[in-house]
Formats: sequence, structure tokens, C-alpha cells
Amino acid sequence: MADVVAVAGLPGAGKTTLARLIEKMGYSYYSLGDVVRLDAQRRGYTPDKAAVTLRLEMGRRAVVNILLKNVKPGGKIVIDGVRSLEEVEAIEEHLGPTFLIYVVASRRTRYQRLAARGRSDDPAVYSQFLLRDLRELRFGLADLLARADYIVVNEKPIEELERELRSVL
Repeated sequence: MADVVAVAGLPGAGKTTLARLIEKMGYSYYSLGDVVRLDAQRRGYTPDKAAVTLRLEMGRRAVVNILLKNVKPGGKIVIDGVRSLEEVEAIEEHLGPTFLIYVVASRRTRYQRLAARGRSDDPAVYSQFLLRDLRELRFGLADLLARADYIVVNEKPIEELERELRSVL
């Protein structure tokens, strides 16, 4: 059983859903997206602008380094929203070996989920959705697919996802 789990995937794939299911298995939950949203609120930026600005100002590890200041090594931990190999490396340096789950869903499913979610940073139109995907991929998200210890196709009922995660972790 992995003590440190990181969850990656494109917007709307179901990262938070999976991370929250893992939390129910006794893991402490941390969200990189929450770090970005707090920074955006503090600066008066959109979350998209804050995500880019943080990384431009402080490097590719910026968001995870902010999060890790509040995470003590030891115990079972799940980190939601990893975006690059550099972020996984930072997690491993701070917390030890990390089991990376990459979650995927079809473009149609992801767009529908984001449209229904209603967060301020969710795309209002399909072209914004596509641009957000490109931004996420430029952060290094695609590289994580090759690094993944496990890939989840999130197009199934939540009960089935939970069973799958329990069998892997």
C-alpha cells in the first residue's frame, strides 16, 4: 500500500473525485488547485492567470513548494492536481516514494463535467476548454502519463472507481 499518492489528469478528468475517494481510505487530502485559487484570490487574478504567474515567478515547482510547506512527512497522504514531473520530484524529495495515478476521461465527458461544475475558472465555451487543455499540457501534464504508476479511465460509476482504487492501493 502506497503512503504517498499523487493524482494527475486534464481538467474535468476526475482528479478530485479520485483523490477524495482515496481520502476516504484514510489518507490526508491536499489540493494543488486550492493553492492556486488562494493565490488568485489574494492577487485579484483568475485562477488561470495565477497558475501561470506563480510558475513564471517561482519556477515549475512553485505551486507544490507552497503546498509542501504545510505537509509533514509521515502518514498516508494524497495530493490532488499534480501538473509536472518537477512537482512529482518535489513531492518525492519531501515525502518519499510517490505512487502516481493518472486519470483520463474523454474530451466530451470532461467538457460536460466542467460546464456542470460551475467553478469560476471553468470554461464558458468550448474554445476556452481547448485553450485550458493546451495550458495544462504546457505545464508538463502529458509527461506524467509516462511516469504514471496506474492509469484510471474515469467513465464509470463512482462505486466501480472506488473498488478499482481499493484494489490498487
